[in-house]
Amino acid sequence: MKKINLKELRTANHRVIRDINELIVLNIVREQEPVARVKIAEIAGFEPGTVTRILQQFLRKKLVYEAGLGASTPAGGRRPRYVHLNPAACCAIGVDIGAVEAVLALSDLRGELQSVKRIRNTKSPEQTLASVAEEISSLVHSSKAYRELGGIGVSLIGLIDVEQGTILEGENLGWPEPVEVGKILRSKIKDIPLFFENGARLAAMGEIWFGGPHLSGIRDLVFVDINEGVGAGIILNGQLYRGFRNGAGEFGHVCVDPSGPTCSCGSNGCLEVFASDLATVRRYVQRARISDDSAIDVKLIVELANKGDAIAIEALKETARYLGLGLAPIIYSLAPEVMVIGGKLVSAWSLIEKEVWASCAERVSQPFLHNTKILPSTLRARASLMGAIALVLAKNFAAPELF
Repeated sequence: MKKINLKELRTANHRVIRDINELIVLNIVREQEPVARVKIAEIAGFEPGTVTRILQQFLRKKLVYEAGLGASTPAGGRRPRYVHLNPAACCAIGVDIGAVEAVLALSDLRGELQSVKRIRNTKSPEQTLASVAEEISSLVHSSKAYRELGGIGVSLIGLIDVEQGTILEGENLGWPEPVEVGKILRSKIKDIPLFFENGARLAAMGEIWFGGPHLSGIRDLVFVDINEGVGAGIILNGQLYRGFRNGAGEFGHVCVDPSGPTCSCGSNGCLEVFASDLATVRRYVQRARISDDSAIDVKLIVELANKGDAIAIEALKETARYLGLGLAPIIYSLAPEVMVIGGKLVSAWSLIEKEVWASCAERVSQPFLHNTKILPSTLRARASLMGAIALVLAKNFAAPELF
């Protein structure tokens, strides 16, 4: 049960109830399309007339369209027409500012990417963000082919002030802190809403909204993001969980070995020093006895491992062992239904899956481990980029927060 917050309260008047019914229908169309009206009524538990009234509004607003005919029933009668979500009804721009590069994309209402741009980061946040703003302007121009641009979602690294869009702490970027990303972008991008969030949290949003049918109906999910650092995004009962002062999800700084190396946070033996991409590269370089590591990254190590390179395989398996250990406190503290692992190393999931499970089983009892799924991300684009897009598009589908 959720305690009612009397300081921020909206009563459920007839308009709110009508809005919820409309959202139910729109979400059914989104997840089931193409879908007949009778099927929508069956899933929602609404009278056919209610569904017809709602769809007529959507058709007028061009949120949906009808095309194609289904099979007639055994009793005969008119063949049902299929309802589809109109991808041109709204679009979104997603911006994912990572440690190495910024990736930008224009997406339609279905979350399908129409244009993708990449920018290499520099040591100057002002210079990098000026280039980002320039590419955003180009995507804004492309968005004119859509009925509406819902806004711009921006994924950032580290501890974020989501209202202002300020990076308060983001050691993996190498930028002086704080970085007022929101202030800089808003000075260059006028009259378009900008929304900001931590990348790992947005990755979790990306999975919930665009992760595919295998995640349909999932309400409790943790996304563990393995990149230059290790972060986590938490979805509880279908909602993004930020924690007090936006600090939730820093599982990369959970200690897995007190005698381990010093982490950037100042503690010893954090998960991040053992399981991040930087740790995997360092491990491979040492074992392969490579003197110049400038051309070595996790993508290359994964490619080598998938071709059978023994040193690359062992480096990834050791990363997987530490990752499994780091998942244990997440399972015990949150008991998520699904844990999704993201990052370049999941391209070698078939090689490391058993190691992740085996090491996790060393610290988690079977009743807990048995009830948790550990899956690789299946999003083709970076999950945090898809989450930045979801940050905008989800406003068309998300339930109102009454209490």
